[in-house]
Amino acid sequence: MNHRKFGKKLGRNHNQRKALFRSQVRSFFTYGSINTTETKAKAVSPIIERLCHTILTKPELTAARELYRHLQNRTQVGQVMKVLKESHADQSSNFTKIIRIKRRIGDDALVVKLTFIKPTSFVLPPSVEAEKVKPKEIKKTQVKSVKKVSKTTKTKEKK
Repeated sequence: MNHRKFGKKLGRNHNQRKALFRSQVRSFFTYGSINTTETKAKAVSPIIERLCHTILTKPELTAARELYRHLQNRTQVGQVMKVLKESHADQSSNFTKIIRIKRRIGDDALVVKLTFIKPTSFVLPPSVEAEKVKPKEIKKTQVKSVKKVSKTTKTKEKK
């Protein structure tokens, strides 16, 4: 019997599934749409719907905290909340749609595009480039004196 079982396991354990869903949600809110398999899209779609509903109906702080759980980026949370409140202000449900694209050649999986119903353009956060660390200049006091071995001692050791 299959009572009280819901959701697809997607061939992953609990932590891997949770990481996959967070990654998919993060990509969705970064780019506005994602291309993925149909089963993954159907699995992550309720999470996205619930987040959008939370953003539009709950108090701002509660919605920001809920969204931060998935995005892990404060600047992106603010941008997503702002854009969604502008573009989907009159909606309370039905934010996403699934468009079939093609069959993947390797495993014949159905690839779909998960996107918003209304056109929504998210401004990508500026990429934070890692500052290149310059090698520190070696000070003369830090360098230990190295004894120079004369040629005569080398030749004596060889014999």
